[in-house]
Amino acid sequence: MIGAVLVAPVVILDSGSSGGPRCSTTILYKGNRYEPRPTGRLVEAVAVGVGVASGCGTPSNVDLRTIAGVRPAVAVALGSEPATAYVRRGLCAGLTRAKLLTCLRGL
Repeated sequence: MIGAVLVAPVVILDSGSSGGPRCSTTILYKGNRYEPRPTGRLVEAVAVGVGVASGCGTPSNVDLRTIAGVRPAVAVALGSEPATAYVRRGLCAGLTRAKLLTCLRGL
């Protein structure tokens, strides 16, 4: 029950193609900032700890999980978002969904 309370929804707001304001949640975990990247369905493994989600509202604690074959120092996942990897800032930048997981597993 506590885990459900700690999981904060990640919201990406976009007012359309007009170039309006955009809000994206990031996660702070062990001193590193992780940014959301769409991946398609992820295989999540074990719980690794608690991070702090911020960006679109009040910062919230979130339970983090590993991604199969990816070290948590590289990327983590939220159980509530099975199609998003939170990738440590600066890693595997600019890659398509198809190449992202290959890059993350290679680090």
